[in-house]
Amino acid sequence: MHITAEKIKEAAEALECTELKSFMFQEPTAGPLTKPRRSSRSSRRSSRRSTRGTRRSSRGSRRSTRRSRRSRRSTRRSRRSTRRSRRSTRRSRRSTRRSRRSTRRSRRSTRRSRRSTRRSRRSTRRSRRSTRRSRRSTRRS
Repeated sequence: MHITAEKIKEAAEALECTELKSFMFQEPTAGPLTKPRRSSRSSRRSSRRSTRGTRRSSRGSRRSTRRSRRSRRSTRRSRRSTRRSRRSTRRSRRSTRRSRRSTRRSRRSTRRSRRSTRRSRRSTRRSRRSTRRSRRSTRRS
């Protein structure tokens, strides 16, 4: 797995977030860091509450990171799909251009063939006429 600067940044932000939330969930009357020798029921309850708070905050940060990942995935997918659609449209345009070219060529060829057939018909008519005339003239003479 490749670690990018963006991922590092996100991880740092998530850590900061959890630290802040855990600080917020601490009891306001948190005394010195050294544990007292005797722990009363109320202090036990408060410690439980603070741990619950930190757990909740870490869950929230996890959820937010999951959501951000999902959103990134969806954006990647959408980008891929747009690229694919663009490619397909380009291909279809190319194919339509080719088909148009081919139809133009075929039309030209058909026109040429028609012209040539017309010319050949004319020439045959002329030749027939000339043969008829020559026959007539030979008959007369």
